Amino acid sequence: MKRLGVVAAVAVVAAALAGVATASPPVVDIGVPRVQGGSVLGQNLPLKAYASILPQVHLFGDPITAQVAVVADRKFVAPANVHVFVHFHPYKAAGPPTMTRSSNGRLLQLTWTWKLHCLTKQCLPETKTSDLARVFHLPPAHIEYLSPTGQVRYALNARFPRVATLSELSPSEVTAMERQTLIWANHLTPVASPQYRVSPNLLFWLTLALAGLLGAAGLVLVGRWAYQFRPARAAQTPLSSSSLERALTVFFWARAHDDETLQRKALERVADELPYDVHDLSETARALAWSEATPDEEEVQEISERAGISRRNGEPKP
Repeated sequence: MKRLGVVAAVAVVAAALAGVATASPPVVDIGVPRVQGGSVLGQNLPLKAYASILPQVHLFGDPITAQVAVVADRKFVAPANVHVFVHFHPYKAAGPPTMTRSSNGRLLQLTWTWKLHCLTKQCLPETKTSDLARVFHLPPAHIEYLSPTGQVRYALNARFPRVATLSELSPSEVTAMERQTLIWANHLTPVASPQYRVSPNLLFWLTLALAGLLGAAGLVLVGRWAYQFRPARAAQTPLSSSSLERALTVFFWARAHDDETLQRKALERVADELPYDVHDLSETARALAWSEATPDEEEVQEISERAGISRRNGEPKP
């Protein structure tokens, strides 16, 4: 008895700290005295309590939801001093309750919500008889409102509706399972082999080939797109030109025919046709054209090779 008294005291202290407890609550309803000055709830009541369970009829193992709502007049009730005690045996709460608060002027509503379930044999429906349901009457929720000194000023109970647990097994099935005489129908139609419009293996290889073609086409398109951004090659200005080649050809032809005048005119033309970046060749060719001695063939050949032209005497262009 002394141990039970200690446990009860601990439960009361925990309820005072948390505002809600799931230990065995006191179910004594001392009532709610009327208040003076009028209440928004009517009948001069400072608070009211309601309890509900949804669904009230469920299959074994299905979760249910229990709620306790306290409606109060804020003029006479402080939310922090409202405490709720509940006990759901044989059901168990899946976790601590969620608490919501809403108000409109002096009207205040506090709602506690629990998720309950029962998976023990205590909640199994009675199926050995014709009854396929088991009805439970849960203990009422007990609500207390404490004064600033910790004394109970208001206390009332809110009764939960009854809960019925159903079974999907008939009494005969339960009896047969207990006797191990239940025979399941085994006349099952064999599953037909799957049929396909296209062989899965063929479809796989066709898909793989199509993916390869699309990938190659994508690479070609990307390559063509990137080709336009390639760096331009540096333009190489040839040292030779058609006019320069012709002038050298005339020189070597005149040299072969001992025409000194035509040789000098051809060298003068070569000096004019040489590019500006080979100015030394141009000056050399002009000096040979007006030298006192007849222009030497080897010197002109050197000018021709330095200018990038190796043909002589009108040889055809390769």
